[in-house]
Amino acid sequence: MRIPRKKELLELQKKYRSDKKIGEVYGVPARLVAYWRQKKSIGAYSFPKYTDEKILELWERYGDDTRAGSELGISAAGFRQWRRKYNINRKPLQLRLEQLELGLIDVSNRKNSKRETAVQKILARKSGLKKVEIGQAVSVEPDLSMSHENSLRVIEEFARQGGDRVWNANKMVIVLDQHIPARTRESAEIHKKIRDFAKTQRIRNFYDIGEGICHQVVIENGHILPGQLAFGTDGHSSSCGSLGALAAFVEYEEMASIWMTGRASMRVPESVKVLIKGHLNRAVYARDIILKLLRDFSTNSLKNRAIEFCGPTISSMSISERFTVTNMAMEMGAVSALVPFDDITARYLRKITKARLNPVKADHDAQYHHEIEVDVSYLMPQVGFPDNVKHVAPVEDAAGKRIDLVIIGSCASGRIDDLEVAARILRGRRIHRDLRMIIIPGSRKVLSEALDRGLIKTFVDSGCMVVNPGCDPCLLANPEALAEGERAITTTNRALNGSGLSDDREIYTASPATAAASALEGAIADPRKYEL
Repeated sequence: MRIPRKKELLELQKKYRSDKKIGEVYGVPARLVAYWRQKKSIGAYSFPKYTDEKILELWERYGDDTRAGSELGISAAGFRQWRRKYNINRKPLQLRLEQLELGLIDVSNRKNSKRETAVQKILARKSGLKKVEIGQAVSVEPDLSMSHENSLRVIEEFARQGGDRVWNANKMVIVLDQHIPARTRESAEIHKKIRDFAKTQRIRNFYDIGEGICHQVVIENGHILPGQLAFGTDGHSSSCGSLGALAAFVEYEEMASIWMTGRASMRVPESVKVLIKGHLNRAVYARDIILKLLRDFSTNSLKNRAIEFCGPTISSMSISERFTVTNMAMEMGAVSALVPFDDITARYLRKITKARLNPVKADHDAQYHHEIEVDVSYLMPQVGFPDNVKHVAPVEDAAGKRIDLVIIGSCASGRIDDLEVAARILRGRRIHRDLRMIIIPGSRKVLSEALDRGLIKTFVDSGCMVVNPGCDPCLLANPEALAEGERAITTTNRALNGSGLSDDREIYTASPATAAASALEGAIADPRKYEL
């Protein structure tokens, strides 16, 4: 890993003020930051909390200790002390708008002003309006409705509401991706009722057991395209945003209403722009980035908002990696997430569909609730701990913890790219004799391609168990799948640890690379030693 330049470290110190904070920003331990400082002959942080430039800027803007202090979260007396420290005593020479208590017109919201986010543009298009405002309730017609195992609940609600024929069978996708094959009579009955409904309603995009996970099936079969709108009864429907589409979760009652009327009510969400920059280091992947974001940003700041991911790091990602980022965005509290359409999206879609593409892009001066900039240049492989979704740390902080079960798969990490990463680490090696490892491809197409590339043979030769495509990774990723005192590491989008269960059973989350390295050592391990 490249050591930051001295100028960069000094700027980081001014901004974050401690080795720990700098380490948290870049996903490295504090002691590594201290090592960087030592190499560059930089002492520990000794800058004042607020610079003279900051105090002067606020004083010039407000001309009032109370209002300027509230900007920093301190009292008027506290701000006055900072002014005296820097000998800032004169009243501002120029009157600023912030110092006036006037109801000024915000010209940024004029009707002829563009400044629209991608989310606004898509919802305006689907509601038949020229423009929609943040917070406006609109009636939209989706391009896709998707449901999976919970389709039976939607079917029953559809019948209860008096439904006879669905509004558009060609815009519906139903995928059986859980409890496959059926292990109980109850599961078998559920599957049969869903099959019968799909046949009666002539839903051609019905995918029976073994086809894969619903989100993976939707993407790889071109059921959603850039600039389109989708609703799904699974919380990770935001995965469609990897293609520049807008997708959101709905409850089964609302999905039944969509099946009947072809429309849904939706309030235009605020958007947050997340710009990711920096070159990824060895053995660091999209999964590590999203784990870092989960740790660093409060779910309250993103709750019920849409995320638009952008920046040079995102622009260089494959659709598979973007899938991981948008899929797990809902774990941050977001209602949806998308990546802008670009040449990578176009090349991917040209291979799977001949449909005409009609993407949208945010205006260059679009208004966002707030913007976040993240530099991943110094990011290390990350691990999610079992106690809290925000408890994420560099892999070395968890290294050495004994592992009994490793699972690679799920809609977050079950694509061919993920399997290739794991196979590259496992090739020519055997997993630790004291653990078991399960590989679950995301779809039948992924399984077929893995067979063609020889990845399945690599997994089998390494001692892994390969099972049919589906949602088993998430069904297995809960403490009930572990014996007392056992510990697992998985690539699922979350670890369902639950409450009131034994604290002796733990589930950690990580990238396929970290999971594969851990399988070799029988304990959580740093994958960088295997990715040369």
